[in-house]
Amino acid sequence: MKNIQEIQFNGLLWVNVTKQAEKELAEVQKRFGFLESDVTESLPPFQRPKIMKRENYYFVVLHFPVFDRETRRLGFTEVDFFLNGNNLITVHSDKLHVIEELFNQCRKHEDQRALYFSGTAVHILFELLNRLLEGIFPILLHVNDDINLVDKKLFSQLPSRQMAEEILRLKTNIVTFRRTMQGHRTVLERLIMYSGRDLDIGSFQTYINNLREFTNEIWHMLESQKESINALHETNESLVSLRTSEIMKTLTIISVITFPLTLFVAWSDVGVRGNFFGMIPGGFAVISLLMLLGASYMIYFFKKRSWM
Repeated sequence: MKNIQEIQFNGLLWVNVTKQAEKELAEVQKRFGFLESDVTESLPPFQRPKIMKRENYYFVVLHFPVFDRETRRLGFTEVDFFLNGNNLITVHSDKLHVIEELFNQCRKHEDQRALYFSGTAVHILFELLNRLLEGIFPILLHVNDDINLVDKKLFSQLPSRQMAEEILRLKTNIVTFRRTMQGHRTVLERLIMYSGRDLDIGSFQTYINNLREFTNEIWHMLESQKESINALHETNESLVSLRTSEIMKTLTIISVITFPLTLFVAWSDVGVRGNFFGMIPGGFAVISLLMLLGASYMIYFFKKRSWM
């Protein structure tokens, strides 16, 4: 079947299923005798990250982030692992190129097969997880770059709807990132705790240490990014509030200045016959001068009181 490929070497088997569909999973279930409930959970919609110990295998569900360059939004995809001492079955969509790269390397090069198809199938799993977690760091650095760019723009331009949307996009991406990664540490520790002699976990302590270090580092970076974007969000809200207050203050001052002048013009009513200012030569100029002096005095008064 096109969407099911496999590599067999040194007594170990890796079956790579690149389509999360009923037809492909039914074929895998028939061949390996997996529980129907586990096969069903490998179909969309995505399940929570977890590990289940069955009689003859371990069923592992993990999520990994996927960045959409067009929408600049972060999503996630699910990878399901069926594991025992001799077999590893990976079920995923084609969004994670890391899995395909390792599979193709092992398929094409015997030295790569000899390197990773040794011991038990957990060796392949740990190498795959190691590469998948390493592939997360470029996404983290991209999020860092976006946060730094927002930080620079925040104080160099006026608050805008575009800036608010950018901050909210980053907040959403970080929340999605955290939800994607929060189960990795637990799943790894439970795999180590549940595993028996069939997996020979103790022979891969270097991998275990690396995976623990990667998950801790990724989580700490996500915590830092969460604090940074929350601080930027609060700063932007404060700047928007300050900008709104300044606008309202300016409009209030304009209203206070223009209202008495409008009232004075209405009272003097230059255009009405018999009005004092209308009877004297240059009455309009006098009215204009008085209005100008009145406005100037009010501006001077407001500035003296530091109201503007």
